[in-house]
Amino acid sequence: MSTESKITKLLAGICLNYGTSLQTIVRQFGIKASTPELEQMIDELHDRGYVHSIEKGPKGIFAQITSLGNEKAKDLLEYATV
Repeated sequence: MSTESKITKLLAGICLNYGTSLQTIVRQFGIKASTPELEQMIDELHDRGYVHSIEKGPKGIFAQITSLGNEKAKDLLEYATV
């Protein structure tokens, strides 16, 4: 799976699983990613303006989705269900 595909799935997962750690989201969505790769992906989503308030701690990595990220995830999910 390409990095871009992983980032797209991660964004959809964040949208659908508010308050859940990114480690849990990647497991639920079948995304194979190490912690450093996950950190790179969330940094990329932050740089694109899709997430904010990234918290990295012993319980995992957490991020909140922005309105722009929510719109992007909504578009992706609508496309996936067509």
